[in-house]
Amino acid sequence: MNDTGNCNKSKFKPPVAWLLGRELLAGLKLIAAYTFMGDKQDPKDWMKATVIQAPDKDHAQDAYWFDFIADTGDGMRAVYNIGYLCMSDLWVVDSTDQRPGDAVALSGDAGHAQRLPRGEFLFVGGDTAYHVADTASLMERFQTPFNCAYDDLVKNGQIVDRRPIYGIPANHDYYDALDGFNRQFREPVSLDTGTDNDEKDPRLGLKGFVRTQDASYVDIQLPFGWRLWGLDSQDGKMDKRQQAFFVSGFCNRLVETGELFDSSREEAVQRELQQHVPPKLIVVTPEPSTVFGKWAKPDGALVNTFQRLGLEPSFIESHAGKLEDGKCRLDIAGDTHHYERYWGSDQKNATTTNYASVVAGGGGAFLHPSHTDMAEVPRRAHYPHRRDSHQLFTRALLNPLTVWQGGYIWLFGGLVAFLSYFALTIPQSTVSLFQQIFNGFHPALANDDGLLSRIQSALHVDLSGASVSFFDSGYCFHLIAIGLFAALLLIMWRAAKPPKQTGERKEPGKLQQLMAKVTVPIVSLEASVKAGPDEWRRSIKIFLIPVLAGAGLLFLLMMSHDRSPHPLMAGLLMAMSSVVAVLLLCISRRYRDILNQRSKTHREISFSFSAFNNKLKWNPQFTWESLPLLGYGVLAAAYLIFGMLRYGTYSTSVMTFNLLIIIVWLIMTAGLIAVAYFWGGQLFSKAAGKIRLALIAAWCTFLLLTVPVCLALYADWMSLLIIAAAAAAATWLAGRIFALDHLVNKEFPLSDQTRLGYFLLAAWFVVGIFTLIAATHGQPIPVDGLRLLAAFLAGAVFSCIWLGWYFAAALAFNGHNNEAGGGSRSERYRHMIRFKLTDDSLTGYVIGIDQPIEDFTQEKSPGFRLVDVFTIRCNGSKSGNDAGAAN
Repeated sequence: MNDTGNCNKSKFKPPVAWLLGRELLAGLKLIAAYTFMGDKQDPKDWMKATVIQAPDKDHAQDAYWFDFIADTGDGMRAVYNIGYLCMSDLWVVDSTDQRPGDAVALSGDAGHAQRLPRGEFLFVGGDTAYHVADTASLMERFQTPFNCAYDDLVKNGQIVDRRPIYGIPANHDYYDALDGFNRQFREPVSLDTGTDNDEKDPRLGLKGFVRTQDASYVDIQLPFGWRLWGLDSQDGKMDKRQQAFFVSGFCNRLVETGELFDSSREEAVQRELQQHVPPKLIVVTPEPSTVFGKWAKPDGALVNTFQRLGLEPSFIESHAGKLEDGKCRLDIAGDTHHYERYWGSDQKNATTTNYASVVAGGGGAFLHPSHTDMAEVPRRAHYPHRRDSHQLFTRALLNPLTVWQGGYIWLFGGLVAFLSYFALTIPQSTVSLFQQIFNGFHPALANDDGLLSRIQSALHVDLSGASVSFFDSGYCFHLIAIGLFAALLLIMWRAAKPPKQTGERKEPGKLQQLMAKVTVPIVSLEASVKAGPDEWRRSIKIFLIPVLAGAGLLFLLMMSHDRSPHPLMAGLLMAMSSVVAVLLLCISRRYRDILNQRSKTHREISFSFSAFNNKLKWNPQFTWESLPLLGYGVLAAAYLIFGMLRYGTYSTSVMTFNLLIIIVWLIMTAGLIAVAYFWGGQLFSKAAGKIRLALIAAWCTFLLLTVPVCLALYADWMSLLIIAAAAAAATWLAGRIFALDHLVNKEFPLSDQTRLGYFLLAAWFVVGIFTLIAATHGQPIPVDGLRLLAAFLAGAVFSCIWLGWYFAAALAFNGHNNEAGGGSRSERYRHMIRFKLTDDSLTGYVIGIDQPIEDFTQEKSPGFRLVDVFTIRCNGSKSGNDAGAAN
């Protein structure tokens, strides 16, 4: 364990850098492995969970307390504050006078008469460290701040006894294949002293806590008949063994007889589960059931998981927060790094409710904007306030220094500008394209005998035997045809996704429905896992369609054109051929997944060539099922080889650079626009919101590519410095103006947020246009090494300026919430929840940290406040273990 006896808080690190930061780049291998193979590397099947008896469960009198945090192990000062609160008794004003915003004290006095005792245990709701919750990150960003807090409590004269810590993993825990999670939460094989670790095999003990759980999911029996279920349900999905564990706790008969997994008795099983499910439940999941004011999809994986446990999906629109009488339940999760509450009673809403959904990801990770709101589900409480959130993130994102410090995004922007300027001035293959577009564009080298001149000679191409025009109609047809085939493959790949878990009922998407009506019944591919012989034969034929279409297209392309394409067009066609080859291999993998799923229920070989082969006295070892796999593999190799031989007719140096610049420009144009549409706009159900974000991204892309290159082409060093400084100052000033109190009223409704977003876009347009005009106001400057340096520096600076504008504008329209939060890296507005259980109620006291304390041994009156107090009541619910009668 790290020695925190002399904890140096001045060395506490801020939140990790998300904009291509060093730690993110170091963890990309693990993140990529989980992204592509996470479903194949599931350790839960090897776990044996047991029901946990809560500490002091049998000695609880009037109330029982426990603490909850999630999304921790990031900004070390924020985690230090959270750890200090989790190990301390807290004091608030008397319950009759409590109001959100009231101060929370660390000791009692006349103004703080009600004691909130330290929880009997601490529950961590996932994402225990960032970016990857491996041993090193957990030791540095979770263990060290918590142990520092413990040491400071002892210094301040407090006695801190050791209490259990439990947790569930989320995606950042899974990036390390749960190795770090295992060390942090699982009961060690030897005595857990909480103070010593073997450097060769660290166990990550925490001072003030003890580890006792056995698996990554938990069932904790609490006093007064309450139970806490911690689900390890990544992406909302739950495996069969985990389902059996939870169901065995209240309806073991279904597990022992196997009826729980009998699809023919699904409805009867559902009814029995709902009858016997524990009536008083706290359900912790890795992702929230309701967030950003948006209804959960009724066919979503989390809904299915809840139903498989006999739980009502109260968080979908058809239930509207309602739960069956006689039951009460709290759904709580982190993942989103701020506080939100839906449903539940508070002092403003005296109506008694028996259900609430809470987002509580404020355990120390960077802050997510809380003013993102789709306004489908009304929020009862949130923290920070919409106004505070807008002001903080607008100031941060429109400060270029914030984006610069957020990672190596400036380096990426500088390299893009460097390569773009190089492409416009040195290689003939790319210069000739812009000469066709812009008459009179003739960049000149400053030194005809220098290094750049020799590089230009090495990249020289003979265009006498090639299509002089980049826009040659024949090769434009090649590009369009290959692009359309790639689009067909992408649709096929998306539509052919097999079901991931038994019992998941997901309605086909609009794209799949359209394909089913217009072309072929692709929507049946998911059903083909359980299909009979006739349906399975049809599915195989569907999978063969791209093979036949691709082979026909390849034959057509080989029969056309004798002359070589323009060098840049050749590179683009080679790139598209490679994309087609990759997509073919991806569909092949999807098809193999379907075969693997089907093999679990269909042992026979459905269709073989045995009869035909016997007549020919020939016995190849393959079946109809093998044809798509063989076809996709052969066709992928054919497209890759064809692309290199047919279009790669120029020198290796020319084709390598052309491929590089094409990939860079595609990423910076189509890539960023696609990210805005599909990722930044993922909260939008309708295309209008996604298209708006895509248009904003297109404007950002235009500025990112043009401004640095124009500055390198036309601006001398003094002009470049003045223009960059003026753009940065205008951006910083806009951040202050758009966060002014008189522009952002106290409530800051969604309508005001959207209106301000349009003003923000207008301001960005003005700054961008004036910057571009200033950048092109001059005479072309001869090309030399210093001009390349100027392009790099301009790209580095302006990538931070324009990206900040983009995130700020997108955020105003409910886009890119996660990226805006990661780029801002704020440690402010963190929180933890102290829960109080009684026989008929659950009350949550949400403690907010507006600004983390530097050092509790020096701070005499730390400023914490009561963010929210909510209650759910269990009128008429059964107590004890009555719900388990079906065992």
